[in-house]
Amino acid sequence: MTSSDEVSLITVSYNSARALERFWAGQQFVPYRWTVVDNGSSDDSREVARRLGGEVVALGSNRGFSAANNVGASVTDSEVLIFCNPDVTVTPDGIATLADQVRRHGGIVAPQLVNADGSPQENGRGTPYPTRKLRHLMRLRDDRYLRFAGPGELIQVVWVMGAALAITRADFETLGGWDPGFFVYYEDADLGLRAWEHGMSVRVDGDVRWRHGWGRETGRGFSAQAWKLELSSARRFYRKHPHCLVPVGERARVVNQIDAVRPMRARAGRA
Repeated sequence: MTSSDEVSLITVSYNSARALERFWAGQQFVPYRWTVVDNGSSDDSREVARRLGGEVVALGSNRGFSAANNVGASVTDSEVLIFCNPDVTVTPDGIATLADQVRRHGGIVAPQLVNADGSPQENGRGTPYPTRKLRHLMRLRDDRYLRFAGPGELIQVVWVMGAALAITRADFETLGGWDPGFFVYYEDADLGLRAWEHGMSVRVDGDVRWRHGWGRETGRGFSAQAWKLELSSARRFYRKHPHCLVPVGERARVVNQIDAVRPMRARAGRA
């Protein structure tokens, strides 16, 4: 059984007032502690978060997703950390399940994210080879890259989207937290790969199904700033993980074992 003071929810907001209202209002996540780290929003994100029950840490400027998540982790001493975006709807039983899973298995455990109609999103992923990233950008199906967990399944993946994931504080500190060198994009793939390199697993729990709005800028038409950030993060990522460019060596062998597991196909079509 999970005690509420042993688990902290951490959300990074940046002009997220509307998302917070839509996905967090009326949610029964209490009595779990919810910390909202605001990255210098110009809207009323901070006021909305406080009204909804969040403890707000207001940063004077936008430090990026990774750095703000690290700030959130630093202001709580909870045993389990659950990072969850403003556009994710959490559930008390899901929080307890994820916390119990990371205590049992270690490493990273994520919920199976779903759309409003209940269809699954591909938040579990295989190795992020550039060819796979390109196919995904072109909306070409790649069952080796996109991973889904059905009810009753706890599947291993190479990495999970940073929109929602749980990790024990001990493992988080072993990994050194999120890499603040990633302002946004690729920080979640980096975290997953570093977990495997430290002998930790990365899993998606199909019994925890949380709604996710998914408003990624690079997927909604052309945004020069978003693509600038994407390419900058990609350069950093592939320098840190060259085996994701040329899959040779021990680091490649570890993730190739996960890639070799036959992924399940989404039951409701591609999200």
